[in-house]
Amino acid sequence: MATLSPDQPGQRRRRNRGFAKSVRKFVDRALALPGFAMLMIGGGAAIVLATIMGAFGTIEMPLGQRLGFWGVLIGWNVAKWLVWFAWTIRTPQDWPRASAIGAVVINLPLPLEIPAALWLFGIASDIDPTRTWIEAAAISATLFAVLWFARPPRVVAASLPNDGILFRAGVRDLADVQAVTAEDHYCRVHLASGAKPLVLARFADTLAELGGIDGEQVHRGAWIAAASVDGALREGRAWRLVTADGTRLPVSASYVAAVRRRGWLRIKPGFGVA
Repeated sequence: MATLSPDQPGQRRRRNRGFAKSVRKFVDRALALPGFAMLMIGGGAAIVLATIMGAFGTIEMPLGQRLGFWGVLIGWNVAKWLVWFAWTIRTPQDWPRASAIGAVVINLPLPLEIPAALWLFGIASDIDPTRTWIEAAAISATLFAVLWFARPPRVVAASLPNDGILFRAGVRDLADVQAVTAEDHYCRVHLASGAKPLVLARFADTLAELGGIDGEQVHRGAWIAAASVDGALREGRAWRLVTADGTRLPVSASYVAAVRRRGWLRIKPGFGVA
């Protein structure tokens, strides 16, 4: 019979701590979603609405039992949406695609979930799959509308002054700026074209011209556009963000929390630990 070596319990504890830490980070990312509060409000409203309407024949159930049934069913689906968005949303541009795909993926198991929820309340039901999908689609459409209106507003890029720092660096469209890094008295502007012009300017003044772009300062001398974040990697105890062209930007300790709230500290396969 196999026996545990002395170091195995310690390894198991480390694995357990690592798993717990990963779960905690995932939950934090879900709770930090911009639409979290609205999703909770929308879910509560959907529970009340479904209870009043008595969909799927639940109108025959006593009010308290009916409220409990819909609380379980819709609460479970709200939780699925939270997990789905925490897993798929990394930048504001991800919201439309994630919402559209989620509307299909999350609703697929509903014909199984509804009888299961009814069974929890002691009710046997032979539901019609077609009718189930139609009524479930109506409920899901309500949640989807709440999620859509709760998504982060799209930032409209400000006009680029023709006498500004970025204009002197050759930038004609703010959307082309992927990152900016400070180098002594200069700023390196990383563009989508692959060009990296150097311009004489203070880092703070350059950031002021980037107010029309969704991005984040991640270091006292580094800024990155949300749309250009391609992943993250660890170098010792420090984090670095990787842009679409492979540029690695340092993340200082004072900015780690803000970057984590963005959901950017996700190691992409192939990056790993440097």
